[in-house]
Amino acid sequence: MTLSAIPIGAIAGLAILQSPAAPMWLIVVPVAVVLRLVANLLDGALARRTGRTHARGAFLNELGDRTADVVMLAPVAVVPGAFASAVWLGVILALLASFTSVATQAAGGTRSYRGILSKPGRMVLLAAFAILVLIAGPDIWWPFGPILVVGAALTLAERLVIAIRELD
Repeated sequence: MTLSAIPIGAIAGLAILQSPAAPMWLIVVPVAVVLRLVANLLDGALARRTGRTHARGAFLNELGDRTADVVMLAPVAVVPGAFASAVWLGVILALLASFTSVATQAAGGTRSYRGILSKPGRMVLLAAFAILVLIAGPDIWWPFGPILVVGAALTLAERLVIAIRELD
């Protein structure tokens, strides 16, 4: 299940890309969000419960999570109504926030999952916008990018403060 986030994310991304021509594809996005979050929870819980945690599994989990973030969020940048540069910046900031947590752990600190737009927050944001766009039309995509930027920047800042304090 570790890498299941990638195909789940790809399906959501493809649905977003198809939505300008067939808006009903947006129904797939919230379903994919739930599947991604459930798979992530089950994967970690199963590994811990069976004593099968492994460094390679942790690595593949992070690789799958970051790849899924990109393939789920970046397609919004190319759909009508979206503020493309803000979406791209938001994706970069989200990746930096995740990297900060992993780097803190690698440096001997604890991994932080905190932040208003940690993975569950990003996924809820994407699912909510997919539903809103399905109801109200593609112009509703416009605030997605700015919200992603602000939320990811706040998450990054919070994790940087935690890391600096902890690794002092």
